[in-house]
Amino acid sequence: MKLQTLQALIFIEEVGSLRAAAQLLHQSQPALSAAIQQLEEELKAPLLVRTKRGVTLTPFGQAFMKHARLIVSESRRAHEEISQLRGDWEGHITFAASPAVALGALPHALASFSREHPGVTVNVRDGLYPAVSPQLRDGTLDFALTAAHKHDLDADLEAQALLVSNVVIVAQSQHPLARATRLAELQDCRWAFSSAPRGPGAIIRDAFARHGLPEPKLGLVCESFLALPGIVAHSDLMTTMPRTLFLRNAFKDQLCSLPIEDELPSPTIYVLRRHDVPLTPAAAGLIRWIQHHTLNHHLTTAV
Repeated sequence: MKLQTLQALIFIEEVGSLRAAAQLLHQSQPALSAAIQQLEEELKAPLLVRTKRGVTLTPFGQAFMKHARLIVSESRRAHEEISQLRGDWEGHITFAASPAVALGALPHALASFSREHPGVTVNVRDGLYPAVSPQLRDGTLDFALTAAHKHDLDADLEAQALLVSNVVIVAQSQHPLARATRLAELQDCRWAFSSAPRGPGAIIRDAFARHGLPEPKLGLVCESFLALPGIVAHSDLMTTMPRTLFLRNAFKDQLCSLPIEDELPSPTIYVLRRHDVPLTPAAAGLIRWIQHHTLNHHLTTAV
Protein backbone atom coordinates (compact mmCIF):
# COMPACT_ATOMS: atom_id res chain seq x y z
CA MET A 1 0.00 0.00 0.00
CA LYS A 2 1.85 3.05 -1.28
CA LEU A 3 1.44 6.45 0.36
CA GLN A 4 1.40 8.20 -3.02
CA THR A 5 -1.51 6.03 -4.15
CA LEU A 6 -3.46 6.89 -1.00
CA GLN A 7 -2.84 10.58 -1.62
CA ALA A 8 -3.99 10.08 -5.20
CA LEU A 9 -7.21 8.49 -3.97
CA ILE A 10 -7.85 11.53 -1.76
CA PHE A 11 -7.31 13.87 -4.72
CA ILE A 12 -9.62 11.75 -6.88
CA GLU A 13 -12.38 12.03 -4.30
CA GLU A 14 -11.90 15.81 -4.05
CA VAL A 15 -11.80 16.58 -7.79
CA GLY A 16 -13.91 13.68 -9.13
CA SER A 17 -11.52 13.00 -11.99
CA LEU A 18 -8.55 10.71 -12.61
CA ARG A 19 -7.14 13.17 -15.09
CA ALA A 20 -7.26 16.15 -12.74
CA ALA A 21 -5.82 14.07 -9.89
CA ALA A 22 -2.98 12.91 -12.15
CA GLN A 23 -2.16 16.54 -12.97
CA LEU A 24 -2.06 17.45 -9.27
CA LEU A 25 0.35 14.57 -8.68
CA HIS A 26 2.42 15.31 -11.82
CA GLN A 27 1.69 11.77 -13.03
CA SER A 28 0.32 10.38 -16.25
CA GLN A 29 -3.30 9.23 -16.15
CA PRO A 30 -2.39 5.63 -17.22
CA ALA A 31 0.18 5.43 -14.40
CA LEU A 32 -2.37 6.65 -11.86
CA SER A 33 -5.01 4.20 -13.13
CA ALA A 34 -2.51 1.36 -12.80
CA ALA A 35 -1.65 2.39 -9.22
CA ILE A 36 -5.34 2.50 -8.23
CA GLN A 37 -5.92 -0.88 -9.86
CA GLN A 38 -3.00 -2.34 -7.90
CA LEU A 39 -4.49 -0.98 -4.67
CA GLU A 40 -7.89 -2.47 -5.56
CA GLU A 41 -6.25 -5.84 -6.16
CA GLU A 42 -4.45 -5.59 -2.83
CA LEU A 43 -7.72 -4.82 -1.01
CA LYS A 44 -9.68 -7.29 -3.15
CA ALA A 45 -12.41 -4.69 -3.64
CA PRO A 46 -13.30 -2.04 -6.26
CA LEU A 47 -12.74 1.48 -4.94
CA LEU A 48 -13.87 3.62 -7.89
CA VAL A 49 -16.74 3.66 -10.35
CA ARG A 50 -15.66 5.13 -13.68
CA THR A 51 -18.26 6.95 -15.80
CA LYS A 52 -18.21 9.37 -18.72
CA ARG A 53 -18.65 12.24 -16.25
CA GLY A 54 -15.77 11.23 -14.00
CA VAL A 55 -15.23 8.87 -11.11
CA THR A 56 -16.97 8.30 -7.79
CA LEU A 57 -16.19 6.12 -4.81
CA THR A 58 -17.83 2.74 -4.39
CA PRO A 59 -19.13 1.78 -0.92
CA PHE A 60 -15.78 0.02 -0.44
CA GLY A 61 -13.97 3.20 -1.46
CA GLN A 62 -16.03 5.32 0.91
CA ALA A 63 -15.24 2.97 3.79
CA PHE A 64 -11.54 2.97 2.92
CA MET A 65 -11.23 6.76 2.63
CA LYS A 66 -11.17 7.45 6.38
CA HIS A 67 -8.19 5.10 6.67
CA ALA A 68 -6.46 6.65 3.66
CA ARG A 69 -6.86 10.16 5.03
CA LEU A 70 -5.58 9.16 8.45
CA ILE A 71 -2.55 7.33 7.05
CA VAL A 72 -1.62 10.26 4.81
CA SER A 73 -2.10 12.86 7.56
CA GLU A 74 -0.15 10.81 10.11
CA SER A 75 2.70 10.35 7.67
CA ARG A 76 2.77 14.09 7.01
CA ARG A 77 2.71 14.89 10.73
CA ALA A 78 5.51 12.41 11.46
CA HIS A 79 7.78 13.93 8.81
CA GLU A 80 6.98 17.49 9.91
CA GLU A 81 7.50 16.71 13.60
CA ILE A 82 10.96 15.23 13.01
CA SER A 83 11.86 18.10 10.68
CA GLN A 84 10.73 20.71 13.21
CA LEU A 85 12.57 18.96 16.04
CA ARG A 86 15.70 19.23 13.88
CA GLY A 87 15.08 22.98 13.63
CA ASP A 88 13.63 23.03 10.11
CA TRP A 89 10.41 24.92 10.79
CA GLU A 90 8.37 24.12 7.72
CA GLY A 91 5.10 22.27 7.25
CA HIS A 92 1.35 22.79 7.42
CA ILE A 93 -1.23 23.40 10.12
CA THR A 94 -4.95 23.14 9.43
CA PHE A 95 -7.54 24.04 12.04
CA ALA A 96 -11.12 25.23 12.42
CA ALA A 97 -12.19 28.26 14.45
CA SER A 98 -15.46 29.60 15.80
CA PRO A 99 -16.22 33.32 15.32
CA ALA A 100 -15.74 33.99 19.04
CA VAL A 101 -12.02 33.33 18.47
CA ALA A 102 -11.68 34.18 14.79
CA LEU A 103 -12.92 37.75 15.34
CA GLY A 104 -11.04 38.25 18.59
CA ALA A 105 -7.56 37.02 19.44
CA LEU A 106 -6.88 34.84 16.41
CA PRO A 107 -5.55 37.50 13.97
CA HIS A 108 -2.98 38.64 16.55
CA ALA A 109 -1.98 35.05 17.33
CA LEU A 110 -1.48 34.25 13.65
CA ALA A 111 0.60 37.38 13.15
CA SER A 112 2.87 36.44 16.07
CA PHE A 113 3.18 32.85 14.90
CA SER A 114 3.97 33.87 11.30
CA ARG A 115 6.75 36.17 12.46
CA GLU A 116 8.23 33.34 14.51
CA HIS A 117 7.79 30.58 11.90
CA PRO A 118 7.35 32.09 8.41
CA GLY A 119 7.98 28.72 6.74
CA VAL A 120 4.88 27.07 8.22
CA THR A 121 1.69 27.34 6.12
CA VAL A 122 -1.52 27.81 8.12
CA ASN A 123 -4.99 26.91 6.82
CA VAL A 124 -7.92 28.28 8.86
CA ARG A 125 -11.50 27.08 8.33
CA ASP A 126 -14.91 27.87 9.78
CA GLY A 127 -16.16 25.06 11.95
CA LEU A 128 -18.11 24.14 15.06
CA TYR A 129 -18.51 20.94 17.04
CA PRO A 130 -19.86 18.36 16.21
CA ALA A 131 -19.39 19.09 12.48
CA VAL A 132 -15.59 19.18 12.91
CA SER A 133 -15.40 15.72 14.55
CA PRO A 134 -14.91 13.66 11.35
CA GLN A 135 -12.12 15.99 10.20
CA LEU A 136 -10.37 15.74 13.56
CA ARG A 137 -10.60 11.96 13.40
CA ASP A 138 -9.26 11.52 9.89
CA GLY A 139 -6.44 14.01 10.43
CA THR A 140 -7.74 16.70 8.08
CA LEU A 141 -7.74 19.09 11.05
CA ASP A 142 -4.90 19.34 13.55
CA PHE A 143 -7.24 20.93 16.08
CA ALA A 144 -10.41 23.00 16.37
CA LEU A 145 -11.34 26.07 18.42
CA THR A 146 -15.03 25.63 19.12
CA ALA A 147 -17.69 25.75 21.78
CA ALA A 148 -18.93 22.39 23.01
CA HIS A 149 -20.59 20.69 25.94
CA LYS A 150 -17.59 18.96 27.53
CA HIS A 151 -19.72 16.14 28.98
CA ASP A 152 -21.12 15.51 25.50
CA LEU A 153 -17.79 15.27 23.67
CA ASP A 154 -16.88 12.14 21.76
CA ALA A 155 -14.62 9.89 23.83
CA ASP A 156 -11.70 10.10 21.39
CA LEU A 157 -11.45 13.91 21.64
CA GLU A 158 -9.46 15.91 24.16
CA ALA A 159 -10.73 19.34 25.22
CA GLN A 160 -8.70 22.18 26.75
CA ALA A 161 -10.68 25.25 27.84
CA LEU A 162 -9.70 28.47 26.06
CA LEU A 163 -12.31 31.10 26.92
CA VAL A 164 -15.93 31.64 27.88
CA SER A 165 -17.99 33.17 25.09
CA ASN A 166 -20.52 35.97 25.62
CA VAL A 167 -23.64 35.08 23.59
CA VAL A 168 -26.43 37.45 22.56
CA ILE A 169 -29.82 36.95 20.91
CA VAL A 170 -29.97 38.78 17.59
CA ALA A 171 -32.79 39.77 15.21
CA GLN A 172 -33.29 42.31 12.46
CA SER A 173 -33.65 45.79 13.97
CA GLN A 174 -37.31 46.19 12.88
CA HIS A 175 -38.43 42.85 14.31
CA PRO A 176 -41.68 43.24 16.34
CA LEU A 177 -39.97 41.62 19.34
CA ALA A 178 -36.71 43.57 19.10
CA ARG A 179 -37.28 45.03 22.58
CA ALA A 180 -38.34 41.78 24.27
CA THR A 181 -36.84 41.28 27.72
CA ARG A 182 -37.95 37.69 28.48
CA LEU A 183 -37.33 34.43 26.67
CA ALA A 184 -40.99 33.52 27.15
CA GLU A 185 -41.88 36.31 24.70
CA LEU A 186 -39.89 34.53 22.00
CA GLN A 187 -41.67 31.15 22.10
CA ASP A 188 -43.40 31.63 18.76
CA CYS A 189 -40.31 32.88 16.91
CA ARG A 190 -38.44 30.85 14.32
CA TRP A 191 -34.74 30.41 14.94
CA ALA A 192 -31.63 30.08 12.82
CA PHE A 193 -29.13 27.66 14.33
CA SER A 194 -25.47 28.09 13.38
CA SER A 195 -24.73 24.41 13.98
CA ALA A 196 -26.58 21.12 14.09
CA PRO A 197 -29.09 20.92 16.99
CA ARG A 198 -26.51 19.05 19.06
CA GLY A 199 -23.91 21.78 18.63
CA PRO A 200 -23.18 25.17 20.23
CA GLY A 201 -25.00 27.07 17.49
CA ALA A 202 -28.25 25.68 18.92
CA ILE A 203 -27.60 27.06 22.40
CA ILE A 204 -31.07 28.65 22.50
CA ARG A 205 -32.42 25.14 23.11
CA ASP A 206 -30.50 25.02 26.40
CA ALA A 207 -31.75 28.48 27.35
CA PHE A 208 -35.37 27.55 26.68
CA ALA A 209 -35.07 24.28 28.59
CA ARG A 210 -33.44 26.00 31.57
CA HIS A 211 -36.43 28.33 31.84
CA GLY A 212 -39.05 25.63 31.39
CA LEU A 213 -40.04 26.69 27.88
CA PRO A 214 -40.95 24.38 24.99
CA GLU A 215 -38.43 23.52 22.27
CA PRO A 216 -37.64 26.58 20.10
CA LYS A 217 -38.92 26.44 16.53
CA LEU A 218 -36.14 25.67 14.06
CA GLY A 219 -36.36 27.79 10.91
CA LEU A 220 -33.05 26.85 9.29
CA VAL A 221 -29.51 25.73 10.02
CA CYS A 222 -26.78 28.06 8.69
CA GLU A 223 -23.25 26.86 9.42
CA SER A 224 -21.66 29.80 7.60
CA PHE A 225 -20.58 32.58 9.95
CA LEU A 226 -20.33 34.92 6.98
CA ALA A 227 -23.90 34.27 5.80
CA LEU A 228 -25.73 34.11 9.13
CA PRO A 229 -25.92 37.87 9.95
CA GLY A 230 -27.23 38.70 6.47
CA ILE A 231 -29.84 35.94 6.57
CA VAL A 232 -31.16 37.19 9.91
CA ALA A 233 -31.06 40.83 8.75
CA HIS A 234 -33.36 39.97 5.83
CA SER A 235 -35.85 37.67 7.59
CA ASP A 236 -38.00 37.29 10.68
CA LEU A 237 -35.60 34.68 12.09
CA MET A 238 -33.84 35.07 15.41
CA THR A 239 -30.48 33.60 16.27
CA THR A 240 -27.79 33.46 18.90
CA MET A 241 -24.24 34.48 18.12
CA PRO A 242 -21.07 35.48 19.98
CA ARG A 243 -21.11 39.17 20.87
CA THR A 244 -17.91 39.61 18.84
CA LEU A 245 -19.71 38.43 15.69
CA PHE A 246 -22.67 40.73 16.38
CA LEU A 247 -20.36 43.73 16.79
CA ARG A 248 -18.16 42.93 13.77
CA ASN A 249 -20.31 41.93 10.84
CA ALA A 250 -21.30 43.68 7.64
CA PHE A 251 -25.00 43.83 8.59
CA LYS A 252 -24.62 45.27 12.09
CA ASP A 253 -26.65 48.42 11.24
CA GLN A 254 -29.61 46.20 10.28
CA LEU A 255 -29.45 44.00 13.37
CA CYS A 256 -30.14 44.42 17.07
CA SER A 257 -29.22 42.57 20.23
CA LEU A 258 -32.31 41.84 22.28
CA PRO A 259 -32.22 43.17 25.89
CA ILE A 260 -33.09 39.78 27.38
CA GLU A 261 -32.98 39.81 31.18
CA ASP A 262 -33.14 36.03 31.57
CA GLU A 263 -29.75 34.42 31.98
CA LEU A 264 -28.32 32.95 28.81
CA PRO A 265 -25.79 30.10 28.67
CA SER A 266 -22.16 31.15 28.31
CA PRO A 267 -20.51 28.41 26.25
CA THR A 268 -16.88 27.54 26.80
CA ILE A 269 -14.61 27.58 23.75
CA TYR A 270 -12.23 24.61 23.77
CA VAL A 271 -9.14 23.58 21.88
CA LEU A 272 -10.32 20.20 20.57
CA ARG A 273 -8.05 17.51 19.17
CA ARG A 274 -7.71 13.75 19.07
CA HIS A 275 -6.28 12.56 22.37
CA ASP A 276 -4.21 9.79 20.74
CA VAL A 277 -2.56 11.95 18.06
CA PRO A 278 0.33 14.20 19.18
CA LEU A 279 0.50 17.72 17.84
CA THR A 280 3.48 18.76 15.75
CA PRO A 281 5.74 21.30 17.49
CA ALA A 282 4.41 23.95 15.10
CA ALA A 283 0.76 23.21 15.92
CA ALA A 284 1.54 23.22 19.65
CA GLY A 285 3.36 26.54 19.21
CA LEU A 286 0.41 28.09 17.40
CA ILE A 287 -1.96 27.00 20.18
CA ARG A 288 0.33 28.68 22.74
CA TRP A 289 0.15 31.95 20.78
CA ILE A 290 -3.66 31.63 20.58
CA GLN A 291 -3.83 31.09 24.35
CA HIS A 292 -1.51 34.05 24.97
CA HIS A 293 -3.45 36.48 22.80
CA THR A 294 -6.82 35.18 24.04
CA LEU A 295 -5.78 36.05 27.59
CA ASN A 296 -4.48 39.48 26.54
CA HIS A 297 -7.63 40.17 24.48
CA HIS A 298 -9.84 39.22 27.44
CA LEU A 299 -7.92 41.47 29.83
CA THR A 300 -8.01 44.38 27.36
CA THR A 301 -11.72 44.16 26.59
CA ALA A 302 -12.59 43.66 30.27
CA VAL A 303 -11.06 47.03 31.22
